[in-house]
Amino acid sequence: MSKIDYQALREKAEKATKGSYIVGHTSVNQHGNLTGVFVCQKWKGEPGGVIAECHVNCLVETDVQAYANAEFIAAFNPNVALALLDERERNQQYIKRRDQENEEIALTVG
Repeated sequence: MSKIDYQALREKAEKATKGSYIVGHTSVNQHGNLTGVFVCQKWKGEPGGVIAECHVNCLVETDVQAYANAEFIAAFNPNVALALLDERERNQQYIKRRDQENEEIALTVG
């Protein structure tokens, strides 16, 4: 896996549509086959404006996969991404403090 650019990820999450996401409507073709699952902004507990559509195609071959993709996008919304990035930052600061404390102890014990 390539290196993650956490700052770029934060900037993208901050620019994305705010609020919770939910799996919403679906689209079907003339034969009644599922062609896509919509990820919507959650509004009063119900699907609101469409954020993304997960298509069924040659790479996403089943309805189950399309729903799983939509559920992942809905679950990993910008609020969640920002919360995880904040938690990572707090952890990085904690590690830095502990490293400094350990260094001071090592110098004292000598």
